[in-house]
Amino acid sequence: MAADNDREGLQGYSRRTFVKALAGTGLGSLGGPYVLRHLSAAEKGPIKIGGIASLSGVVSAWGKVTQQGLVMAVEDINQAGGILGRKVEYQMEDDESKPAEGARKARRLALDWGANVLVGINHSGVAVQVCALLPELKTILIIPCASVPSVTNEKFTKYTFRTKPNSYQLAAAGAYRMRDMPWKKWTVIGPDYSYGHESWDAFALHLKKVKPDMQILEVQAWPKFGAGDYASHILKILDAKPDAVYCPLWGGDMINFVKQAVQHNFFEKVALATEAGLSTDIFYALGKTIPEGLWSASHGYWFEHPNTQKNRDFVSRFVKRWGEYPHVTAHDTYVAVQAYKQGVEKARTTDIDAVVAAMEGLEIETPAYKSVIRKEDHQAIRDVPWGVTKKTDKLPFGVHLAEIKDTPGHLVAQPLEEVLNLRMKG
Repeated sequence: MAADNDREGLQGYSRRTFVKALAGTGLGSLGGPYVLRHLSAAEKGPIKIGGIASLSGVVSAWGKVTQQGLVMAVEDINQAGGILGRKVEYQMEDDESKPAEGARKARRLALDWGANVLVGINHSGVAVQVCALLPELKTILIIPCASVPSVTNEKFTKYTFRTKPNSYQLAAAGAYRMRDMPWKKWTVIGPDYSYGHESWDAFALHLKKVKPDMQILEVQAWPKFGAGDYASHILKILDAKPDAVYCPLWGGDMINFVKQAVQHNFFEKVALATEAGLSTDIFYALGKTIPEGLWSASHGYWFEHPNTQKNRDFVSRFVKRWGEYPHVTAHDTYVAVQAYKQGVEKARTTDIDAVVAAMEGLEIETPAYKSVIRKEDHQAIRDVPWGVTKKTDKLPFGVHLAEIKDTPGHLVAQPLEEVLNLRMKG
């Protein structure tokens, strides 16, 4: 009877927690059948997905859609029988867009709750800090939003995966779209942290390659994340008289910037290209006040594109479930959870190292795109869309992204040699 009670008590243990418990009691030396019986019992319990997102603060809209995508993926998976016949559970934590808070929540999910995998993170600063913890936690993190390249480059760990284009890919695709535009003098207004700077560096690098006569102005604007007031930055840029501005602002920062820029007739004087700034949260918040003629990647997905049956079905189901159109991060979080499922089923186990190996080189067919997780850096390679704002009477916003074209993923992926060199230097 005691043995039966012990076995039942172990149902909720994660594999890692159980092995640690064995080591502490000295029973690890028994090995063989004893360990296998109890690990087998643990692997029959639910698979736990720990979600981390910015559920409060200036980019809380991005945290909300992260949760939407995760919930919908879990519901779909459970309805189809789970993963390897096991039910999937999730728990969401708010990192408040604060790196230290994100690290604390990652520890809680991995060590206290026993998450099999972590999914999420919107803010790149949080991603950098959490990724540094992964070798200690020995837990996989799949990133569907934060796009700073360094987490899959110089700060790479084998436990880090990203299932969406990073800011290098998004910016490079933007340069390809801007190549045929008449604008030569460029500057930037972006958040003053890793994501903003790395996104701008990639855009400027690729635009110079495809448009050698472009000029980068010395006057640049780098407001703090969550600054709120952009008037001085807007006036500084207008005084410099650029032809166009690259803008990695996003979330509430982008909403405030657009509102204030419109008051200064900014978009009548300067063209704008924004990698993440025109995602659906901005369209819901600003609607018809968004000017026509603004260029964006919408962070890698716009729900009307591509116009395939698979994407239309996903959008339809999403709208039915949530009452709104899918944000890029809802789409990519859904993809991240499905990618983990695919990796576990390929490995036939939730063992961390086995799943890592199974996900390397994994081919994923998302609702919108096919992508592959590059083995060497765990970065997804997929096509990247860029479009321009136009009026529409078919959507509640009154404005949408139109003339969307995809730049092939192989053209915009950072060369592997560069990635590995950065890792050696890092």
